[in-house]
Amino acid sequence: MRLTNDMRAKIARDALANVPVVDYKAKLVPVVQNVLYAHMPASVKDLYDAPATRRYLKTFGVEIREGNGYGSGRIYLDDDFFGLQSLGPLKILVGDGVLKHLKRGTLPYNLAKAVTDSGYFTAYTQQRALFDDVGRRLRSTLKSVNTVKRLYDVLEPELHHLIPKEGDKTANLPATVAPVVSDLRKLGADLPDVPKAEK
Repeated sequence: MRLTNDMRAKIARDALANVPVVDYKAKLVPVVQNVLYAHMPASVKDLYDAPATRRYLKTFGVEIREGNGYGSGRIYLDDDFFGLQSLGPLKILVGDGVLKHLKRGTLPYNLAKAVTDSGYFTAYTQQRALFDDVGRRLRSTLKSVNTVKRLYDVLEPELHHLIPKEGDKTANLPATVAPVVSDLRKLGADLPDVPKAEK
């Protein structure tokens, strides 16, 4: 049976759907908001503390960047932060050397330090980079073959349950042009334990 692009996309989608990605963006929201709250004047805190008046405060989005901020080194958080009208949109720069160029006690310093100390931004970028790399390797492996039967040669046995069924197939073939199972497990995927074929 010929392997179609739809089949390839479904296998990749199903393999990656099994990964319980941690929502580090959600974890960063209170980290950033707590610093913003600490810098609010008392009158603004009074408005923020009362749910009935909080909605009258301006909300804005936050971008956290490291270095040039391309690829996984950037996070956009939703437009649900509260603070002074002049703040938004807010950019937080993190990374080696950033803190030494900022004045202690200022809002930029405290935001950069809080984000850095939380570890969530680093965890997000590492998770995103690994997830993207696994996806690229998996899609590249799937593109390397033209038939469903050939998938048993190039995919690791733990992923064989994702291959479309066709007639009789041989189990436990040695596999992998680009192994991805160990990285999928690092990301938290629950994959079956399959005995490796002896070479």
